[in-house]
Amino acid sequence: MPPASTARPASPGRQERFPWEPESVNRANLAQAAVRKLLTDKIPAKGATTPSLIAAAGALVGAAAQNAALEQGELLTARRDLVAPESLMLRQAPNEKRYLAGRWINAPLLLGFGHGFPLQRFVVQAGSAGGMKRTDFPDYWELERLVAKTAAEGGLGPLTPALDRPATARIPDMLRALWPATRRILIAPMPLEFADEPPLNEAHWPVILAGVAARLMAHVAKAVPAPMAAGLVMEAALIASKLDPDHAERGRWLLAPGPRGLQISRDDRRRRAVA
Repeated sequence: MPPASTARPASPGRQERFPWEPESVNRANLAQAAVRKLLTDKIPAKGATTPSLIAAAGALVGAAAQNAALEQGELLTARRDLVAPESLMLRQAPNEKRYLAGRWINAPLLLGFGHGFPLQRFVVQAGSAGGMKRTDFPDYWELERLVAKTAAEGGLGPLTPALDRPATARIPDMLRALWPATRRILIAPMPLEFADEPPLNEAHWPVILAGVAARLMAHVAKAVPAPMAAGLVMEAALIASKLDPDHAERGRWLLAPGPRGLQISRDDRRRRAVA
């Protein structure tokens, strides 16, 4: 019999369950701990790099939201009659930079789309715990519109310069350094000392990583005030969700217009189909 789990159990005070509970609670907890270690190993949680750490955590949530949307889009490629207009769109800026838009990438990030655990919910909870009042939170829907406008103009990539926060690494650079390893963590097998559990569904990855971002916000609260951390997480996530997926992992997703709309295929499935 495997030893008792040492992973963090669900909070006894929380009434609702995350979508992977209870079947994969240990797998999710282990993944969150591993991603947090990956982030803090790559970007120390102290000194001038702390804002970049928080932004990177947000960027991973955005990449996961995009990945979930692409998985859904590939699944429904042959059933466009089931896809609502503007669910997922591939667009091109005047400088030929591609970017994504649509409800499917916004739903895991913003309140108002019916998603049970959007990133904004985690950010508001973490910010409130850090002393923010309701009126301290900006309009994140307006932030999404500003990010979308920047994408349409071909300027997507860096965070918006602000006087009240230091410069951070560019979001595409963060994703190249962190997303492939994060994805491998999320699909990794259970350690031998644990009983096996069902894999984590890609649709749940944004929620798992939003939990990581919220905990890091609390961890660095003395170095990065809650209002700044909340802004970094949300803006980085929105940018990452819209970037051309080749920025995170070149060649993993093939996106192209087709006779019935956007055609989506993942590299490993495409290779299996050809073989």
